[in-house]
Amino acid sequence: MSYRRSVSICQGITGICSMKIKELYQGLWNAVDGICDKRYLKDRPKSVPVSERPDSYIVISLPYSIYNNEISDTGVYNDFTTTVQIEIFVRDKVSSKNPNEFNVLAMSDKVDKVMKLFPIITEQFTVTKPRITMQDGDGDGFSVTIIQGFLRTK
Repeated sequence: MSYRRSVSICQGITGICSMKIKELYQGLWNAVDGICDKRYLKDRPKSVPVSERPDSYIVISLPYSIYNNEISDTGVYNDFTTTVQIEIFVRDKVSSKNPNEFNVLAMSDKVDKVMKLFPIITEQFTVTKPRITMQDGDGDGFSVTIIQGFLRTK
């Protein structure tokens, strides 16, 4: 990528055009409200006080490049695309027989609620094409399901 093209993309993302990363995160934050006990942007915290330990939480991120699909010399168009990642964490059930039992009912309920949001439509963007990309344990007592979607600004 040339320096000039790189500068144009950065200028577009930071505010010369009407697309702002803050607005993308805010729209996603609002969309997933009420599905889990907590919501986090980009990363989950390394630890939380015991009194605030959630049984479930969502992490919203934009982990990939944000592409400017229409670019002029000044980068003023507003047609950006990227991948949205929504990670759903649900605390494993703990018992003497199985200390890390997957809480399939709670995870299924939360995944269903997120999938029913699609397409996610705000004034600034639309998120379509949801796909469940992974289900695994995090090693810290939670199971995680990752859902990705295709975001396009308006």
